[in-house]
Amino acid sequence: MRRRQRRWARLLAGEDGYATVVTAGIIAAVSSLLLAVAAVASLVVARHEAQVAADLAAVSGAWEVAKGRDACTKAEEVAALNGANLDSCVLDGRDVEVTARLRGHTAIARAGPV
Repeated sequence: MRRRQRRWARLLAGEDGYATVVTAGIIAAVSSLLLAVAAVASLVVARHEAQVAADLAAVSGAWEVAKGRDACTKAEEVAALNGANLDSCVLDGRDVEVTARLRGHTAIARAGPV
């Protein structure tokens, strides 16, 4: 019994294996940091994609107004081609204001003649 206690005391008092524990901790910390950065990057990309879809839809709608056609139909088509849903399309004179939604993000854009 005494021999077994001394052997465990020697194993617990030694420094064998500490590098494995430290390395596992570092890997876990770096992995967590990379996941957080990837999540934030995904949100930023989704916001930019929604804004691009809204901008293109507004410009295409304004172009259709300049040609005397239905602006909102074209704006909805262009938004769908960019993977977005058009929440609203409002004509204000010759200006077109659209609200597009993509992956949970909403963007508003306005376009008209210069």
